[in-house]
Amino acid sequence: FKKGLVKCKVENIDDLWSLSGIIEKGDFVEGETYRKIKVGGDEASDSAKKRVFLKILVEKSEFHEYSNVFRVSGVITDGPDDIPRGFYHTFNIEEGTIIKIIKNKWLNYQREKLKEASKEDMHRILICIFDREDAIFAKLKRHGYQILTEIKGQVQKKAIEQNQKNFYQEIVKVIEEYDKRENYTHIIVASPSFFKEYLLKEIKNEK
Repeated sequence: FKKGLVKCKVENIDDLWSLSGIIEKGDFVEGETYRKIKVGGDEASDSAKKRVFLKILVEKSEFHEYSNVFRVSGVITDGPDDIPRGFYHTFNIEEGTIIKIIKNKWLNYQREKLKEASKEDMHRILICIFDREDAIFAKLKRHGYQILTEIKGQVQKKAIEQNQKNFYQEIVKVIEEYDKRENYTHIIVASPSFFKEYLLKEIKNEK
């Protein structure tokens, strides 16, 4: 921080979300990236993507949550001799990317956001919201939530109790499958009316 430089490795989408609130216009970003380079000396020469180390002066950034990519664009200020300075380039930052961020001054909230992003998530929370016909499962994240799946029960408005019971058993089965994969510390179930009480009766494992 004293030199204004931080080196980061992106490990998940939450890190991308954190960086989107840290990197801003006027910062410098540097790291390995891909750049189209012309093979040959004339205008008709073919282009090929080459892995290079570049430094840019940031002008804009865009976080594409659903594609899990954070794009940072700006003017090239440093790089290999065969890449002109002053041209625009975009870093596609995703899981596994390592970059350096250089600021004239790191503000306290930016430091705190980095420290928070560096902590291991101690609480893994699964959410299940359902009624008598639909159930939605989601994973709580730092920047909101991620929908995992949605299931529908074969239940009519005046369904017999057995059909309802089967749907609750199906919900419990999905919860158990997700918990087996992720080992959630908390599981939250919510529903209108008394549907959640019916669901709890179907849970055999109290652990």
